[in-house]
Amino acid sequence: MSAMWSPEGRKENARELRRIADKVLRYRQLCDRFASYFQPESDNARQLRQIRGKLEDLRGRALDREKRLAKGVVKIGVVGLEKQGKSAFLSAWLKSEKLLPSEAERCTWSTTVIEPGEAGQFAATVTYYNEADFKARIQSYFDALEPGSVERWQGLNQSEILRLKASFKTREGYDVDDPDRAGRREQTALAELVEISASLSEIKARLGRPPEKITASSLDALAEQIRPYIALKDTKNGNRPYPGVRAVKIVTVTIPVEGAMPGVELMDLPGIDAPSDKARRDTEEALANEVDVTIFVKDITRPSLVRNEVELLRMAQTADRSISLKDRIFVVLTKVDLFDHADENGNWHWSLAARNFREQGVDRIFPYSKVWVHQGVDTQHPVARQLMDFFSATTPVNGLDKLKDAVERYLSTDVEALDRKVTQAINAEFGEVEALLRGVLVTVKDGLSDREFDRRAEQVFDLHYEHIQSGEDPTGLLPEIRKRMSGFMDFEMSDTQRSARAARADVRIDQIRSDLLARLTPEEAEAKRRQMPSPGLMNETAVEIEMRKQMRERVASRIAGLGEDFRNTARESVERMLHEMFIEATYEGGRLEVLLAPGKTLIERIDALGRSGHVSESVVRYQNQEMAKADVAFEVLSRYFARQIVDILDATDPYDREIREREMRGLEQFFGMGIADKAQGTATGAAAAASGVIGSVKAKLGFGEPDGSAAAGAAPAAAPAPAIGGFPTVGAAMPVARPQPAPQAGAAPAGSTKPPQTNSGAAAAPAATGHGRDWSKMLSRVRVDVERICDFLEALAKHPRGLQKYHEEAVRTVHDSWLDREGEQSLRRWVRSECARIWPHKFAAIEAEKERARADIEALEELFGGNAPPQKAGA
Repeated sequence: MSAMWSPEGRKENARELRRIADKVLRYRQLCDRFASYFQPESDNARQLRQIRGKLEDLRGRALDREKRLAKGVVKIGVVGLEKQGKSAFLSAWLKSEKLLPSEAERCTWSTTVIEPGEAGQFAATVTYYNEADFKARIQSYFDALEPGSVERWQGLNQSEILRLKASFKTREGYDVDDPDRAGRREQTALAELVEISASLSEIKARLGRPPEKITASSLDALAEQIRPYIALKDTKNGNRPYPGVRAVKIVTVTIPVEGAMPGVELMDLPGIDAPSDKARRDTEEALANEVDVTIFVKDITRPSLVRNEVELLRMAQTADRSISLKDRIFVVLTKVDLFDHADENGNWHWSLAARNFREQGVDRIFPYSKVWVHQGVDTQHPVARQLMDFFSATTPVNGLDKLKDAVERYLSTDVEALDRKVTQAINAEFGEVEALLRGVLVTVKDGLSDREFDRRAEQVFDLHYEHIQSGEDPTGLLPEIRKRMSGFMDFEMSDTQRSARAARADVRIDQIRSDLLARLTPEEAEAKRRQMPSPGLMNETAVEIEMRKQMRERVASRIAGLGEDFRNTARESVERMLHEMFIEATYEGGRLEVLLAPGKTLIERIDALGRSGHVSESVVRYQNQEMAKADVAFEVLSRYFARQIVDILDATDPYDREIREREMRGLEQFFGMGIADKAQGTATGAAAAASGVIGSVKAKLGFGEPDGSAAAGAAPAAAPAPAIGGFPTVGAAMPVARPQPAPQAGAAPAGSTKPPQTNSGAAAAPAATGHGRDWSKMLSRVRVDVERICDFLEALAKHPRGLQKYHEEAVRTVHDSWLDREGEQSLRRWVRSECARIWPHKFAAIEAEKERARADIEALEELFGGNAPPQKAGA
């Protein structure tokens, strides 16, 4: 036989159940948090939902038992419908018919708890409702007449009742006190409200009052004192209502109980079929939180189980799901002595009632008679013999003694065994669910790896970098970049921009021309002569050589500046294009500028991407190589090629000039240009050579046909055949300012104040006054060569096959390097790796979820302890 229960044993079991419930709660919370990481219909989410449901059910059952065990007492609750004899049964059990009021009509309001006390101790404690609980208890009365009107309960009076009745009639179309149409619920609610209004002031005075102690010298005296706190009406004095009784929540009575075990309490609960839901709530809360053993009282005058009784059985079952109902319920069948013969079908009422309970799975059934308890068993009554057979007794029984014996055995043996059984079962079930959860969370942890969150970030990135919707224009960062760069290229390669760049070249070359021509004065020539070692012996040729040497140096320097201008222009254009791409192009508030390393220019900052490995090195290398190629072209032009041009046009010997032109052809090929053959001239000798060179240069520069010597009236030479794609024999692709023609025989050079001078050394104008020598012929020859050089530079700078070509190729190359296949893939990889910095608000949630997942996994491993599920590689 099992040991008898003890308060300490129950409390220890309660502590164990609380520990389990707390751990189950943490596991359930983990299920909630982990399940939220997955799609609702995924396998992981479904498994976690199933486990969560098991954990929730397990925790509910553990807490149901914990609440009861923690009190350290065993409470026996007596339940049933109204007027089934519950109070009379308890009075018979306690051998005091006066202790609990029992009347023919509904009389019990409060729940009564009987605690066993010491001999001679007769006391009671009255506990009152607070205002909120009282309002909740009477709400159904108000809702029956006007839903929601309970908020006006404190002003309940006759006028308010009339208003409620009028509201009911307006809503239903008939009076609430019409016996033919109004229902029992509405009529009872009206009667209750009338009685509450009559004693409302007393009720309000008692609500929230501290518990009240009552003591008496005897059981009967105590019964008289507590009756006004339990019964609704004073049936001994005109059936008047007890004022303020509805403010009472519970009455705890402490009296000596014969054969009672310490720690065992009886609870007389109201019938659940009372007109309001007050009785139902009292009974439901007591069953859910207090009652360990239930005694169900049933009047056999109606042997069938009515709907409210079946509902009460279900309520008792669900109140404590850790123990089956049949293991903790006793059924008492009252008034078995009322029928001394069977019904027309030969069935006895009490037997039918017992059979109906057995069909509900209840087998602890005890028929009894209150009359036989107080007056002894009527052995002549036919039911007396039936009860002897039912209880397998050899002597007449009233049924109550058998119930007491069964309850005592239950308390002595079953309570402790059931407590232990429930605790062990919950513990074992928790172990099974825990093992199941461990197995599932191995997969969950894999799903919460960094790869999973990277995949989610990839989805967000795809949406924001380039997302194309069917039938619509693409939206995203890459299409925005393409659109902006395409617009920039259309603008940069337009005739307007070419004209602007040509205009800049015009300004620069005009500055070169003005500066150089300003140096060709008789004063400069005289100064050169005086600087020579033997100025008195120096002739014009020597001075001209010095002047030309000086002009060559100045031309080379000026051309270097021109090349630097074009190089800077190209870099500025590339900077503007990269600005469109990295700064102006935005989508959803994000742009690429945040990813650039610190630096002075965009070209430098983007070049750092390739060195750091953020962008494909080949893309940046290709871009930088083409940029460098353009730089080299400008450098060659501004340094070496410029000096070659000067040397060619400066050559006085025809043979030297021809050699120089052959050398220049190779350099022109570097620029993609071809110089046509020299213009055919018929003159011979030095004059013919000089004239042929002048015509050739003019033809090459696109200045029209060589016209020979105008002064001599010579016929113009035949025009040269244009070279295919050559420069500068073909016409300019865009209008350019026609340069000054080279001075010919009989014509003065542009900007010169001196008389015209021919290349054949014809007579020049008289020398300027104030000088010892006449330098005009020599200065005219040098001025003609300066004009030729500036004319050639003008055509080279503006022609689309010249510096314009290298400017546009540099820009186009940078454009193409980012938008070809490798460039886009490189850009995409780079932006993907740093997308959280571009769109921080879009990825903040994912990053936060990632951090939370790590914290959850740490919590999971901490909860599982050393037996945590292993984490797979890469998780």
